[in-house]
Amino acid sequence: MTSRIRAIAKRQEGVALIYIAVTLTALLLFSGLAVDGGRGYVVKAQLSKAVDGAALAAARNLNSGNPATEAARIFRQNFPAGFMGTTSLTDPASDPNFYRLTTDAASGINTVTINASATLPTSFMMLGNINSMTVNSMGEATRRMVDLSLVVDVSGSIGASWPTVADATQQFIRSFDPAHDRLSLTLFSTGAEVRYPMPASRGFDQAALLSAVPSTLPNGSTLMAEGLYRGWDQLRTVSPGTQSGLRIIVLFTDGATNGVPGRWGGTGAVATAMRTADFPWRSDPGNQTWNWPAVSGITTNNILLGGTVSPNLSLNGAQNSTPSSPASWNATGLVPSNMQDVTRTAGWTGASAPYRYMPSTSWHTTYSSPGMPTSFPLVSNSLTVNGTAQSTRRSVITDGTGNYPTTLWNLNNAARNLLEIIADAARSDASGDYPIRIYTIGMGNLINLQLGTIPETPASMLQRVANDPASAPDYNTAQLRGAYFYAPTAADVSAAYQGIQNQILRLSK
Repeated sequence: MTSRIRAIAKRQEGVALIYIAVTLTALLLFSGLAVDGGRGYVVKAQLSKAVDGAALAAARNLNSGNPATEAARIFRQNFPAGFMGTTSLTDPASDPNFYRLTTDAASGINTVTINASATLPTSFMMLGNINSMTVNSMGEATRRMVDLSLVVDVSGSIGASWPTVADATQQFIRSFDPAHDRLSLTLFSTGAEVRYPMPASRGFDQAALLSAVPSTLPNGSTLMAEGLYRGWDQLRTVSPGTQSGLRIIVLFTDGATNGVPGRWGGTGAVATAMRTADFPWRSDPGNQTWNWPAVSGITTNNILLGGTVSPNLSLNGAQNSTPSSPASWNATGLVPSNMQDVTRTAGWTGASAPYRYMPSTSWHTTYSSPGMPTSFPLVSNSLTVNGTAQSTRRSVITDGTGNYPTTLWNLNNAARNLLEIIADAARSDASGDYPIRIYTIGMGNLINLQLGTIPETPASMLQRVANDPASAPDYNTAQLRGAYFYAPTAADVSAAYQGIQNQILRLSK
């Protein structure tokens, strides 16, 4: 009996050893699965981070440079060779599946896809004849194509700053994708001119557009309303159904709008313009402000420098509703009340007599898009200036017969009203596939001076043109939000353009 019991005990010990061996093996496999799985999770997370960063970097560089090269650089920075013991990794330089770009012409969207894999040797899982595991990850980023109308001030007040401004403008142009984006260039001074029209098909001729930026300053005054009008028109020339997902106007200037295009004199087949000088004098470094401002014209607004039309009118301030002395200007309130005296038009005699009265609306005779509006009111009851209606804040006064006398007061207010009226019309234009967004850049000292009949700064007008939230209480929540950028000097214009580029990239993702 004792011998039998001993034999049974030995058999049970053998079975227990087998159970223990099997259990230990299973425990080691499960432990190995946990350890190796944890390593694999870390590798997967880092690989996902690397491909996501590479995709975003490539999308940003679709505008310029080499997006595939930039994607490879960012990928390698985020996932270095041998990370966590990996022995095999996708080579961005040789693997054709690493970088892919697809373009949907109908929706105007570019999609960058990054694919990568890494092989991780196992440790404990080798006990189960699992010697390695492969981790895969995919990153994707999108960028909407851009239709961008660039509108640049080339008036004489820019002066010696122009070479720096021109370089910054060309650098901004280079930041867009010449194969897929569309760009146009409009210049304005005394008149306006489209130097590079918006292409109908995808892409633009970068070399031709760069050469369209003048190497020397054309000079002239600041017919900003006409420049903005032409820029808006260029966006509209792209046929609906083919427009890019982002439609943008970028407006650069160094001062305040000061001219009104219209049918001056009541005759003619081509619109002409009349302007005022900036007032009052503010001791500005460029000597662009005056206590005795003039009204001058008539010039054609379809020529950049405004070909002069006979008669060439120029009435100094003493003839045209200016105060009795410069000392009577008020820096904080309204300028002297005699500026509103609509009977002070004695200077409009002889050949200038037909120009004694302003046209009742603006008039625009140079445009390319079908259905483009050709006239706008000179004052609005619906738009506001610091929360008060234009018609109250920047009044355009009649003489009791419904006519607007050509006074300094009326012409200066009408020029400012018209700019904001055209900007509002562009932002609310529903004829395209997508709404229009406006960005503005103001450069230099003149931008922040209190000028005009209120007085007010050109910067505040540029904020309203862009529909920048900083323009509250005039900000329109029903329209696309833009932004105003201030460049204290010409050296800061490049940074302002870069700020707009960053905004566009943020919107296009």
